[in-house]
Amino acid sequence: MENQKNISNNKKDFSDKKNNKILELENQVAYGLWIQSIGNIIELTGLSGLLKIEDDSNTIGEQNILTGVWIKTIGQILEAISFSSQIRETDKIKLLEEQKIAIAGDLLVSLGSAIDVIGGLQVLEEETGKISRLVP
Repeated sequence: MENQKNISNNKKDFSDKKNNKILELENQVAYGLWIQSIGNIIELTGLSGLLKIEDDSNTIGEQNILTGVWIKTIGQILEAISFSSQIRETDKIKLLEEQKIAIAGDLLVSLGSAIDVIGGLQVLEEETGKISRLVP
């Protein structure tokens, strides 16, 4: 009888440790997503400032770079918010909705990156021999 209690307690201890580790790792992922969001905001602010200052910044390529970064930033923030909301969510329907939002955020990040790349290629094409400072 005592042996069964010990086995049950050991299983519970293991389960508690595992759940705590999962929560710790989920929080680590959330922090990483927020750090990426902050980095995107910093990049967006810098690129916007450069476009305002530069005389020849009205090229299609540079505008596409900025548009791509905007889209990436919005997607990254959506993903960070929705992932953070998922961590302690117990309602299955709400959890699925948050997962859908995170996936939409990932899609926006990918789309923004593609537009950013297209803009970078356009800048290289527009700038004959001169590399723009906006190509990330």
